[in-house]
Amino acid sequence: MSNSPDLSLVVPCLNEEGNVEELGRRFFAEAARFSVPCEIVFVDDGSTDQTVARISKISAGTDQSVTVVSHAKNLGIPTAWRSGVGATRGQYVCLIDGDLQNRPEDAINLYQILIQRGVDVVRGVRISSGGVPKSRIVTSKLLNLMLNTIFRMSSKDNKSGFLVASRETMYHLTHPTGRYNHYQTFIGVAAKARRLTQVEVATIFEDRRSGVSFLTGGSRRVIVAVLRDFPQAYKEFIIKPRGMN
Repeated sequence: MSNSPDLSLVVPCLNEEGNVEELGRRFFAEAARFSVPCEIVFVDDGSTDQTVARISKISAGTDQSVTVVSHAKNLGIPTAWRSGVGATRGQYVCLIDGDLQNRPEDAINLYQILIQRGVDVVRGVRISSGGVPKSRIVTSKLLNLMLNTIFRMSSKDNKSGFLVASRETMYHLTHPTGRYNHYQTFIGVAAKARRLTQVEVATIFEDRRSGVSFLTGGSRRVIVAVLRDFPQAYKEFIIKPRGMN
């Protein structure tokens, strides 16, 4: 595709061979329905299955732009975001996980709301379709309450990583100054610290149908690591918000 797209979809992937083809098909179909020039940037974050081969099938089956950025080993979602955003060509960028729990069609809706409302960031608020384990929902709500309390926010889904913004804004949001175990938890906090205008939109959050979540079997370990990130986040976003607008 010679012309630059309006919207770039950045998709971190770790062993998502069962999901990437459907994600690409559904996203491009919705973009075509609303005549939105777009591209997908997949970031293969050290997959050991056939994820890259399945992405190649998307490239072969469409005239839309599909790019693959490959990490030799798993570096985590925040690093995948940075690699993906760096490879985009669109004026606007949407982040979405590669597991199909967020519906790829909703990326177009978030983008349209961003344009219509003239805000800096539009974020998806995850509404469970009923298949997500209750323990995960409860944990997510408790963590959201902690984030709202500590960082003086009123977000319905503070840690949602399904969001759209201009490419420049997304670059700044995905490049914190501190080091984190799970920076993706603080993406909404970072937007607030930059005084960005935000809109939250209800989006269906479905159960994973293929592959294994990085939380599987290690959710307690992840939660502990996130809690250890709070002091750094408080320092960066409350005490010394360096480089914030």
